[in-house]
Amino acid sequence: MTDQDSVLGDIRVLDLSEGVAGPFCTKLLAGLGAEVIKVERPGLGDVSRGEAPFLGDEANPERSALFLYLNSGKRGVTIDAESPTGAGMLQRLAAESDILVESYPAGTMDRLGLGYPALADLNPNLVYTSVTPFGQTGPYRDYKGSDLVAQAIGALMYTIGLPDREPLKVGGNTALYTTGISAFSATMLALHARDTQGFGQHVDISAMETMTVAQIHASIHHQFGRLPVRRVSNLVRAKDGWVSPGLETGAQEQTWPRVCELMGVPELVDDPSFNTIEARREHQPELLEIVGRWAANQPKEEMYHALQNLRTIAGYVATVEDLLASGQMASRDFFHPVEGPENVQAVQPGFPFRISGETWRHSPAPRLGEHNEEVFGGCLGYTPQDLAALKTQGVI
Repeated sequence: MTDQDSVLGDIRVLDLSEGVAGPFCTKLLAGLGAEVIKVERPGLGDVSRGEAPFLGDEANPERSALFLYLNSGKRGVTIDAESPTGAGMLQRLAAESDILVESYPAGTMDRLGLGYPALADLNPNLVYTSVTPFGQTGPYRDYKGSDLVAQAIGALMYTIGLPDREPLKVGGNTALYTTGISAFSATMLALHARDTQGFGQHVDISAMETMTVAQIHASIHHQFGRLPVRRVSNLVRAKDGWVSPGLETGAQEQTWPRVCELMGVPELVDDPSFNTIEARREHQPELLEIVGRWAANQPKEEMYHALQNLRTIAGYVATVEDLLASGQMASRDFFHPVEGPENVQAVQPGFPFRISGETWRHSPAPRLGEHNEEVFGGCLGYTPQDLAALKTQGVI
C-alpha cells in the first residue's frame, strides 16, 4: 500500500487521533506517501464524522466534509482500544509501525498498555506523537481543550480585535490546524533523528504552546515594557468587499505620488499629514477615510492589483469563491476535485508546502472499518472467521 518512490513511501503510520489536529498531521504524512492506518471506534468512528457540512446535505457519518478532508489517503479500521483484545491488536500493529500519532487525554494510553514506554519496549524505533490541548505534563494536562480554548489560553486572542472591545477568535479551526502542522513537523524531525541516530522517541505536542509561539511577538514586546495592544483595522470597504491598502506603512516616498495619482487626489502629494510614512501612520484614520471614498467604487481585486503594481503592501479579504477562482491558486494546482460517497463531487484544498519533484498523494477517506479485513488479515493474520467473531464481540 506504499509508494516507494515517494518521500515517506516506506513508512507505516498508526493513526489513533481524532478531531482536527492529529488527523491533519497524519493527512500530511499520507500525502507524502506514508501508509496511514486510521483507527476508529467501532460503530462510532472519529468525532469529526458528525461535523457539518455534509456532502449532499445528508447528515451521514460517511459524508462529513471535514472528515473526508482530514482523512483522505488513509486506510480505515475499527478497534475498541478499551478492550484487552483490541489493545493487544494495537500493540501488534504498533510493533510493525514507524510512527504512532494519538490524541487521547494524557495518561489514557498508559492505562491501556499503549503508552510510549510500553510500546517502545516492543518497538524501540517507534516515533510516538501525542497531540493534546496542554501536553503530557503540568497542572493543566488533564484539562479539556478546543480551538477557542487554545487561542484564548495561548494568548493569541489577546492580540485580536478592536482596542475597546472584547478579544476575538480567529475563525475556523485555526489553532487546531496550526497544532497539526506543528505535530507533523516535529514527527518528521523525530523520524529523521531515528534514521540517523537509530532510536525512536516520544513527541509531546501542546496546542497551548503552539498558540503561544504564534503570538510570541506580543510576549517579546511585553518583556521590553511595551504592552501588547489590539489595533484598529486598516480595512476599507471596496465596491464588492474589503481591502487593506497598506498605505500607512507600505508606500515608500517615491511611490506616494503615484498612489495619489491613482486615487485622483494629487493635492495629497505634498500634504504634510500624508507625505511620509510616519505622517501617514500618525494620521491613519484620516488617510483611511480618503482611501475609502476612492475604494467605494473600485472592485476589490482590481484595487488590490493596482496598488500592488505600485509596490504597496495591499491585500484584499478573499471569500471562498475568490479563492476557488484565484489565478494564483489555479497556476499552482492548489485545489483538486475528490469523489465522495455515491459519486458526490467536492473540491478540497491542497497541501501547505511543496517539495521539489514530489507529487502529493490524494485518495478518498475510508468508510468506517472499510479496511478491517485487509489490514487485520494481511498485517495480523486474522481469518474471516476470526474477524466475524471479533465484530460480534464489539472489538472491531
